[in-house]
Amino acid sequence: MNKRIAKTVLHALAGGTVPDNGLQYIAVGRKDEVAAITHDMDQISEGYSTFRLLEGAYGTGKSFMAKLVKNEALLRGFVVMECELAPERKLCGTKKEGLETYKCLMSRMCTRTSPSGNALEEVLDTYLYDCQGHAVQKGLEDSRDIFNDVLKTGASLKKKIEALPHGFDFYEVLCRYIHGYILEDICEKDQALKWFRGEFHNRTEAKAALRVSAVIGDGDWFSYMKIWAVFMKEIGYQGLYILLDELTQITRNIVNSITREHNFERLLSMYNACYGNEAKYMGIILCGIPSSIHDRRRGIFSYEALRSRLSNSELQGDEVYRAPVIQLSMLTAEEFMALIERLESMHAMLHERETYFSEEERIQFVNYEYRRIAAANHLTPREFIRDFLTILDLKSTVRKDDTMATFLGGQKGIALSGSMIGAADRGQEENGGKYEGFTL
Repeated sequence: MNKRIAKTVLHALAGGTVPDNGLQYIAVGRKDEVAAITHDMDQISEGYSTFRLLEGAYGTGKSFMAKLVKNEALLRGFVVMECELAPERKLCGTKKEGLETYKCLMSRMCTRTSPSGNALEEVLDTYLYDCQGHAVQKGLEDSRDIFNDVLKTGASLKKKIEALPHGFDFYEVLCRYIHGYILEDICEKDQALKWFRGEFHNRTEAKAALRVSAVIGDGDWFSYMKIWAVFMKEIGYQGLYILLDELTQITRNIVNSITREHNFERLLSMYNACYGNEAKYMGIILCGIPSSIHDRRRGIFSYEALRSRLSNSELQGDEVYRAPVIQLSMLTAEEFMALIERLESMHAMLHERETYFSEEERIQFVNYEYRRIAAANHLTPREFIRDFLTILDLKSTVRKDDTMATFLGGQKGIALSGSMIGAADRGQEENGGKYEGFTL
C-alpha cells in the first residue's frame, strides 16, 4: 500500500465515512456475509437475479459492506449502480422521486475501469468500438455499411431487448446512439445519452429530438433497469448490481401512509421480478437500520406481503447463506484487534514510524472499549475506529511519550466518543464546568 491510499483511508475513517479505495487493507470479519454475496454473484452471472437487505444500526458497517460488495462486483466484471435514497429520491412518488432515483443510479454507473461513476458513455463506446473494428476488418469503409454491419452483429441483442417491456423504444434510441457514434455526430449521441439518463421531461421533447414516442418515467424506471441488466450481459459484462442505501427514507421518514404503501408496492414488484424470473442478470442490495425493516407501523414488515417474503426462517439460526435479510452483528474482540493493528501500521507509515503501541497496549484499548456502557450491544466500528485514530493522532504529535494507560485514564486522559456517559464533560469538572452550581 502506498501513502496516498493510506492517507485516503484514514481521512475517511476519521470522519466516520467509508473510503472508496483501500477497503481490502482494513476488511476484517464478515466472512459469512461475503460468502453469501459472492454466491449471489455466481448465480447472477448464470442468468438469475437476487435480492438482499443488509440490516444494521448506524455505524455497524452497512455502507462498508456495500462498498465491499461494489469492489468485488467490479473485479468480477459486473456493472454497478449505487444510490443513497433521500427525501427527493425514493422508489416512487408524486413529484417524480422514483425518476430521480433512476437518474442518480445512471450517473453513478461504475465499471472496473471507471469506478467513480459516469461510466455509461464509456460502456457504450467500448462495445461499439469493438463492433466497428470487426466491420473494418471485413473491408467495410463506408459509414452506412459499417452502421448496418454493427446492427447485424447485434441481432441477438436486439431480439432479447425487444422481448422485454419498453424494449422497442430502448433499442430505437440505441440505434440512434450507434448512428451518431459511427458518423461522429456528437449531437445525436448526446440526445441519446440524455434519453438513457431519463432527462427528457416529456414525450414531445423526445419525439422532436430522437423520433421516439416514449420517455423513462417515475412509474416504469425499474423496467428499464431490467433492460440494462440484459444489455450489460450481452455486451460482455457479468450482469448488473444495484446498491440502494438509507432504506429509512422510504419507511419511517414518509409520513403519508398512502405514499409509503406505494413505495412498498414498488419494492414488492422488484422482489418478485428478481425471484419470479422476470429480471435476469441483476442483483439488488438495500441497506437499512433495524427499525426501517422490522417496525410494524412504518417499517417494511408493516406490509404483510413483504414481511412474509423477507422474514428469515426460525430454523436457520445465524446462517446467512440463504437469508434474504442479512443482519450485521458487532465485530468480535479478535477482529477489532486485527483492525486496529492495520490502522496503526497505516498511520505509522504516514509518519515514518515503525509502531506506536505494543500488543499488550492494543489489548488494553480493546478491553477498555468493551467495558464501556452497553458496549456488548451498541459498540460500533465507527466509534471504535474514531477513538483509536484520535489516540494515534495525539501520539504522533503532541503526546509522543504517553502510554496507552495514560490515554485511557491517566491525568491526561482524553475524552473519547460520547458512548461513555459523561465523557464529553470529563475535562470540565476541575474548573467547575458549565454545570457549576447545578444540583438535583
